[in-house]
Amino acid sequence: MIYTVTLNPAIDKTIILEELKKGEVNRILNSRVDVGGKGINVSKVLCSLNTRSICTGILGKENSDFFLKYLTNLGIDTNFHIISGENRTNIKIVEKTNYILTDINDRGFKMTMKDLDNFLSYFLFFVKEGDIVVISGSLPEGIDSDSYGYIIEKLKEKKAKVVLDADGEPLYYGMKSIPYAIKPNIDELKKVMEIDENDMDSILSGGKRLVDTGIKKVLISLGSKGAIYITEEGSFFSESFKVPVKSTVGAGDAMVAALAYAIKNQLNDIDTLKLATACAASKVMTEGTKKPDRLLINKIVKDVGIRQL
Repeated sequence: MIYTVTLNPAIDKTIILEELKKGEVNRILNSRVDVGGKGINVSKVLCSLNTRSICTGILGKENSDFFLKYLTNLGIDTNFHIISGENRTNIKIVEKTNYILTDINDRGFKMTMKDLDNFLSYFLFFVKEGDIVVISGSLPEGIDSDSYGYIIEKLKEKKAKVVLDADGEPLYYGMKSIPYAIKPNIDELKKVMEIDENDMDSILSGGKRLVDTGIKKVLISLGSKGAIYITEEGSFFSESFKVPVKSTVGAGDAMVAALAYAIKNQLNDIDTLKLATACAASKVMTEGTKKPDRLLINKIVKDVGIRQL
């Protein structure tokens, strides 16, 4: 089973403008509201890949029904731990003229470490050996920055395979607990280790050092420059697939979903990177944080070029 864990879920309101003009009245061309949070976004893409996942984590009680109904309508199974509080709303402004994305993210409800322990006690009861657990996104206010490391240790005791996608200290401490796989983007990676983002050899060396620590799979997103995938078997590069952009929101989450799918289905390294690139490309062609189209993913994956490094 694949589980996706979201500790800081959000309602994502995407607003499309011709161009964002500061200090002026801006007329909305279009808007949409989706349920989000990085783990939730991963489950959406897994749904596009016809792969079942269970979406779990912590939800604030006040507007939890909206989340649960939304995910149920998508055919995604849920098993959230409910606490008091209201889930945050994030505003995502997309400028149609240049497709610049401006994120305005709320901090979300405040949690306590006791809330986290209660969730873990509940969640770990269901986790079995060989399960894949995706941990992604920001930590809510009130939770220690090393909490992902703590969660990873607990999941490894259950012999689960953990895929981590985080930023800053949560990524740093999470990596110290040696998850099975990680998916940082280049900006996230350079915060936690010394690499030159403009030097492919430096990035590759950094990824190999992570594999040497025991992390089995390292997928590094380079944004518009492509992606690098490093495992014990080898290192591979994929150029970014050129597609018309509607929104870059969730492109990284789409890559995480592809990685989890590949682990579950034992894809080889080349096919894993092809799928990750295709999922990301199809996601940027999709408005808001809704799930991408499976047929589009299948079409793109055939044309993705990979070279060994």
